Amino acid sequence: MIAHSRFTDKYFISKTPTQSSLPQYLTEIRLGNEKQRFREIIGDVRDEFDLHSNNRPVPHLTLFGPYDTDQGYEVKQRTQGVLSKYSVVPFTVSGFDCFGETNVVYAAVDPSAELQSLRRDLAARLKPVTYNQQPWDLDHSHEFHITIATNLGDQTTAVLEYVRGKYDLERELHATRVPAVDRGRMLWEWDLPRGVELSPQEATSRDSWEQTMAELERLDEQAQSGLVNRIRRWISG
Repeated sequence: MIAHSRFTDKYFISKTPTQSSLPQYLTEIRLGNEKQRFREIIGDVRDEFDLHSNNRPVPHLTLFGPYDTDQGYEVKQRTQGVLSKYSVVPFTVSGFDCFGETNVVYAAVDPSAELQSLRRDLAARLKPVTYNQQPWDLDHSHEFHITIATNLGDQTTAVLEYVRGKYDLERELHATRVPAVDRGRMLWEWDLPRGVELSPQEATSRDSWEQTMAELERLDEQAQSGLVNRIRRWISG
């Protein structure tokens, strides 16, 4: 049974005219302890290239959005229905790249089959009950990334060369938490390894993170044990 929370229709308030072109909601992967490393890189780039007039990126992986909806309760039901089917979702950060047409430098992400499937399942379920979706949400493929710096103009190439020369960012990570976000404010969060909904207060507690990581470790050990057993059976004939 999916828990009921304040992410319901009555909390979707009509926008003012000045807000009409700015989609309100976002479904993302919130990074765990590794987010501090990305914050350090983002801060270093801002200092090195004097980017303090630009918005400071918050490290995350977008799954769907930004978007708008007037069916908040249905969005929540569909989102959690998809997320409940996934527990171990790995991905690999594979260095740096840029979107030349928009002057954005980012950490490139190689998605696992699980991450690709999760995004596609989520998009298929949310498209019918949302509007003002982004063009990339309508595509079968998706360029997963973690934004490092935006609005770089003619500094894009210099920033890209700088981070490539200074940082070794090759690492394997796991998606653990997926929040529903309203203009930067968390409404609720889904714990993938444990398969439960968390309130914003629960989601940001140390005890909660420790429980999440303990369950992820247990699931990973279980998967590795299953692989070892399959190999043994194959060797024994």
